Amino acid sequence: MKTKNNILFAEKMILSRFDMLASKIIWAVDLEKTITGITRIDHLIFVTNIPKWGIGQYTSLLKFDTGEILWTIKKVFTSILITDQYVFSLKGSKLEALSLKTGKEHFIISTTFKWTAPKLALIGEKLYLYSKKKVLEVNQKNGQLMEVESPKGLDIQSITILVDEFQMNINTISTPDSGVGFVGDMGSVGGDTSGGDGGGGDGGGGDGGGG
Repeated sequence: MKTKNNILFAEKMILSRFDMLASKIIWAVDLEKTITGITRIDHLIFVTNIPKWGIGQYTSLLKFDTGEILWTIKKVFTSILITDQYVFSLKGSKLEALSLKTGKEHFIISTTFKWTAPKLALIGEKLYLYSKKKVLEVNQKNGQLMEVESPKGLDIQSITILVDEFQMNINTISTPDSGVGFVGDMGSVGGDTSGGDGGGGDGGGGDGGGG
């Protein structure tokens, strides 16, 4: 989804969507925590924030169209992969899946990679964990792993960086002097020019919004 001439901006605890052509705020939401990072992907906004007393870090998920807060959890993502149903986060050899609708844990598993950190990719609606030595397909419903061959036409084990439309990095914006941060659509600071397909690589990394 590409929405022209809109920006998102944060003023301490307030996140706003601003229409530059109409010169007006479309919506403003008080997250009741200091905003430290914003990333938009398609119709969703991931916001990292910290409470007033500065203990712990949180992530909130909002709808871009309305500003509705879908959930807030005590967790910060450095990179994620999302589908229509789940948010996948890989930390070392552990893979966690959360419900996209509720933010509640769907499953968390320890992978079988012992000497290397695996990479994560969504190819043809199938979720893969892979390294130079092996490829595993992840059952998205229960987290079960099955060793498989690379997807047809790809030697996934030799791939060092992979980009698909669902992967992104969440880049935090820290502005201690003013407490104000700006971000537009994925990868455009202060503007709304790059659309919402997102970007990624290396199992969930890329240039995903922020500054």
